[in-house]
Amino acid sequence: MENPSPTRKKIIDAGVKALLAQGYGGTGIGPLLASVKVPKGSFYHFFASKEAFASAVLADYVAHYEAMRKALFGDATRSPLARLTAYIDQLEQEVLAEHPFGGCLYGALAQTAPTLGTALREEIAAIFARWEQQLGALLAQAQAAGEIDAALDPVEAAAYLIDAYEGAVVRARAGDGAAAFTRLRRFALRSLEPHRAPLRT
Repeated sequence: MENPSPTRKKIIDAGVKALLAQGYGGTGIGPLLASVKVPKGSFYHFFASKEAFASAVLADYVAHYEAMRKALFGDATRSPLARLTAYIDQLEQEVLAEHPFGGCLYGALAQTAPTLGTALREEIAAIFARWEQQLGALLAQAQAAGEIDAALDPVEAAAYLIDAYEGAVVRARAGDGAAAFTRLRRFALRSLEPHRAPLRT
């Protein structure tokens, strides 16, 4: 397999930052290319359009987080719930490391979904669905281990956690920082705990 072009990689890396900071509509190809000193002709050598560019940025972003989940969710040295906690810890580190421009590219693009083409909207929906399935599989393992409520639908619970995470990212970017993730752990994770009947006296 050929090594990816350094120029293409440079454009994609700049694209992640631009799309997170300015959104799809606010990202201008000219200023983006100027920021990394790449001529406009190089852009159209690699990408047929702005939407094709956004799709390529998404694919690169997805590959990074798929690899993260594969490593953390497959860590047999930890319990399933400990793997989930480690995953949230890692996400928090990455978001806060890029403050105030760190965030979730899926959420950033989804917020401007009406301005996107059909193919890109469908791509984002498929990414969220796959994320739910992977997280749901981990939650099913946590159920089998007795770590979370057995009555929960693991995929629905995964969707709820993703919703809570996306909200935490927005609040972190708005100035709450680590406090947003502290609330995510305290309330969202606690809501998964097995139901226990109150003690009777």
